[in-house]
Amino acid sequence: MAIIDISGVSRQFGKRGESGKKERFYALKDVSLKIEEGEVFGILGPNGAGKTTLLNVVMGMVYPDSGNVSVFGGDVRSGRVVQRIGYVSGEERFHWALTPFDVLTFGGMLYGLGRSERRRRRDELLALFGLDKVAGSKFDVLSTGEKMRLAFAYALINRPKLLLLDEPTLGLDPDIAITVRKEIKRINRELGTTIVLTSHYMREVEQLCGRIAFINMGRVMQVAKVSDIRKTHPDMDSYFVKMVNKK
Repeated sequence: MAIIDISGVSRQFGKRGESGKKERFYALKDVSLKIEEGEVFGILGPNGAGKTTLLNVVMGMVYPDSGNVSVFGGDVRSGRVVQRIGYVSGEERFHWALTPFDVLTFGGMLYGLGRSERRRRRDELLALFGLDKVAGSKFDVLSTGEKMRLAFAYALINRPKLLLLDEPTLGLDPDIAITVRKEIKRINRELGTTIVLTSHYMREVEQLCGRIAFINMGRVMQVAKVSDIRKTHPDMDSYFVKMVNKK
């Protein structure tokens, strides 16, 4: 079953050109993708390729100029659909004075969980992500790894069936990035959550994803299984460079 079905989606934005006049450009151009239930799907491309815009379209935060998007077989603007989606960004931040306890309690309230369910879910996630020992510590004093684990915990408060990750290891030290990748694999394996992640690291999507969509200048250049690419292109980094420079 296709959790996400994107058909012919285009989206333009405006920017100031060198002459000072406003110009239009395509952030997404005729994008079509199907993402299946239970898979970890990678969207790979350089900065400015359209990766974040595509996730925003899936979440209903940006409306396409043309084309159609279906999530769980319904309209992405439906509250029923939004309630089943979680989101994590590599730049995720919470107020410096909030504790993990506060953040997850608030998240439960935001998604309308009853008091007992809210407490139960909060405590489950604190334990799942190893945050129970720092549950009362302010966000500002948490380590970078703890902050990222809190972002994942917050995104899972509503038990989402779909988790969208926008460059989740951006700016992280290598050891913390390894920990985050392990968490992504565990969430998919243990919870059965469908995961879509963006990255500009070929090695990252190679480790995590079953399939990859290469995107550049708003266009999907290719969709392929990682195993198939590896068979024909042992040097996957070079293949990535080739794909994102393909016209």
